[in-house]
Amino acid sequence: MNTLAYSALIRTYNSATTLPDTLRSIETQSITPSEYVFVDSGSSDNTVAILPDGSKVHKYVGRDFNYAEALNQGICHVSTETVLIISSHTSLTNKRAIEFTLALLDSNSELAAAYFCEDKGEELTYELIDKNRFNGFNGLWNTCALIRVSFLKRRGFSTEVFAAEDQEWARWLFDSTNKKIARVSGAGLMNRNPRKSSIRKRLNEYVAVAYFSNRKLLGPANICRVGYTAVKFDSRLRMSDRVFYVLLFVRLIACHFAAPQYKSRYF
Repeated sequence: MNTLAYSALIRTYNSATTLPDTLRSIETQSITPSEYVFVDSGSSDNTVAILPDGSKVHKYVGRDFNYAEALNQGICHVSTETVLIISSHTSLTNKRAIEFTLALLDSNSELAAAYFCEDKGEELTYELIDKNRFNGFNGLWNTCALIRVSFLKRRGFSTEVFAAEDQEWARWLFDSTNKKIARVSGAGLMNRNPRKSSIRKRLNEYVAVAYFSNRKLLGPANICRVGYTAVKFDSRLRMSDRVFYVLLFVRLIACHFAAPQYKSRYF
């Protein structure tokens, strides 16, 4: 058994402009994938035409797109024990990032997964996240993560979670097992998602974390803090950030009256 073998699972949708960089960054890693699995959600450009030869291509099944469901469908086609889930707008500039992290998983049976954070460092280091260190935001980031497939098959990503399904999965993992997740720095991860800082995306992710992963964020102390941030005078606070906090304040209060329900959107 090759414990350093892994599959690359990539979600695509009209990704022709960003996917080549993603594939190039994977193919120049010191350890390359045993297979590529793509979940395509109806691309109308030439995305499918640029996929590597021999790739497994799964057409997303479902009327409405859902991040969690796309990943769950893709996992069914993975044949290795470890999978690299990476978005089609993400790349790794450190060519040893995968090798380092696979070795970390191989040598530490306590780890169920490891993810790469967005940084510009060159030295590969890691920190362990467990139930006690989990704050709802630092559990997992499936924009680029290596995960033991057995845990994903035991319990996939929840389709009810409209955003931050990775953090909700981490919450399940910590509550249900004694496993940990590693947060890896120094991989030189680049995220070219043009909407990664949009107010809508930030709101959905925060509310999803508060409702599904860390209910303390729905408590009065945090809601008051958010409200105060929205109205306090601070010349350093951009107008877009002030709008974010105002809307977040309203949506956190709304969570006390009804479960938040929003549709996933492919970014």
